Amino acid sequence: MRRAYIPLCLALCLGCVSGALPQGFAENPAYRSARGPIPVRNLRPYSLLFLQFTPESPDLLPAGKSRFALQLDLANNTLIPDPQEGATVIEDHELQRLLLMWRQGIDANTEAGVFLPILWRNGGILDNIINGWHDLFGIRGTPDTPAGRTGYRLYRSLVYLKDARGEVRVDRDNAFGWGDVSATLKRRLMPATPRSALAMRVGVKLPTGNPGLLLGSGGADIGLCVDTRYSLGRNIILFGSAGGILMSRATHVPDSLRGLAQFLLAVEYRPNSRDSFLWQIDGSGAAVRTGSRFADRAHVIGTFGYRRVLDRHLVLSLSFSENGDYQNYTTPILGQVGPDFTASMGLEWNP
Repeated sequence: MRRAYIPLCLALCLGCVSGALPQGFAENPAYRSARGPIPVRNLRPYSLLFLQFTPESPDLLPAGKSRFALQLDLANNTLIPDPQEGATVIEDHELQRLLLMWRQGIDANTEAGVFLPILWRNGGILDNIINGWHDLFGIRGTPDTPAGRTGYRLYRSLVYLKDARGEVRVDRDNAFGWGDVSATLKRRLMPATPRSALAMRVGVKLPTGNPGLLLGSGGADIGLCVDTRYSLGRNIILFGSAGGILMSRATHVPDSLRGLAQFLLAVEYRPNSRDSFLWQIDGSGAAVRTGSRFADRAHVIGTFGYRRVLDRHLVLSLSFSENGDYQNYTTPILGQVGPDFTASMGLEWNP
């Protein structure tokens, strides 16, 4: 939670230096409507292998309108629970993900979307910075790293799994390439109003990533998700999503499941027509059973986000996500298994 002040400070600085509204600014649809949740997801390596619906509003683009977006995520994964939990799990690396998103309004009640990720798993640059931050606030061992972060080599890139019988099931280091492409079709379920909206998404994920490098599962997934929006007033908007995924077995990961559920809860506060502050909780079941009781808990991350309408075409997004570290895993609904932290920056273009 304390780390959430970083993007908040950036957001406030940006607000201070921004100029007056440019001519034609009100033509950007984000100026008039709720901007919706930040499109982040749990970037734990096994979660990335399978379909997961990106958090978004149930509102649709008008027929014939397009929206393009780029998002850069930087996630530091440090998950090394006690082997006495049932298996030896080591996930110690950083992941950079560039997500290309395209949406198209088909008709008054239908919207299509395509999502293409580019992934780079490596040792990263942030280990020493995070260790210093933990030392500053007296954070030592936590359930995801009971020995403490300083007990391990800095800047390594490792995804390792040894089961309770002593058999090594996964041993991977650096990787770079395309991930699995996914596509969605969103359909309005009731007439949208300024007060509320309800829509359903059907999604499919195709095996375009390299499963040998843990950049894809090697199979196709399909899922269904229902999204809702409800305004408590002019400035406070609630969002919720619930869905289910049917998954193919991962070809290079043991004991992947055939299905899981996911959910999203988010609140957006709009102090003015340009800025939005968001707090959201995104969760799902574990897609892979490692055999470690801790690592196989639910995957839940908490995200603080900020959106700003820059001009008639562009919307900027900044966010910061935490796993259960920030509340020492005492409140599972607020954060459980996931990256130690994820920082994201996105830019959305409305032609």
